[in-house]
Amino acid sequence: MCERTINSDLDLKEGLRYLSENDSQLSRAIEHKSKISLTKRNTGFSALLKTIVSQQLSTAAASKIWQRIIENNLQDKANILLVKDDVLLSMGLSRQKCSYVRALVLEDLDYQSLNSISTELVINRLVRIKGIGKWTAQIYCMFSLARGNIFPTGDLALQEAIRILFQLEKRPTEKEVEAQAQNWTPWKTVAALVLWDFYRRERNRKGVIW
Repeated sequence: MCERTINSDLDLKEGLRYLSENDSQLSRAIEHKSKISLTKRNTGFSALLKTIVSQQLSTAAASKIWQRIIENNLQDKANILLVKDDVLLSMGLSRQKCSYVRALVLEDLDYQSLNSISTELVINRLVRIKGIGKWTAQIYCMFSLARGNIFPTGDLALQEAIRILFQLEKRPTEKEVEAQAQNWTPWKTVAALVLWDFYRRERNRKGVIW
């Protein structure tokens, strides 16, 4: 099957229409007047660096750290090589993330080539880098490469959204989420966007859920 990409509102609408027609439960989340969108990020080193910064942090916390990095012009490989870890720590990075940043800087990665290979190969290449797990690689594929058929099964917000929407007794395991997500091929990415938006609305309505 040819991989779909989400490069326009038309692509997104096609995915939403497909999901609405093929999953009656998921369509309940789509029917709400919500703002479902895919904001495409930059590609290359800075985009992957930003994703590493965001790991296991709230959006607000990650944004603050990234803003400091930008203000100090440390989104560039060469500039990171010029500073010591103390500078990176002062930006808000943990020592562990400092080591991840260093590993990414030293990695000889052909970012341009990632655009032309399959999602599976992109993920396999990225997870070889210290500090980049499957979730980080998937997020890069979704938001930087605009790949249309990715579902981060380890994402807690997505797991919780599925539990609520499908009225499950407990949060599904990654294996169970993976099986569920197969129903949303070839638009798994759109399904993830729908569920993230659904979870955001539920959280705002009920307060923090986990």
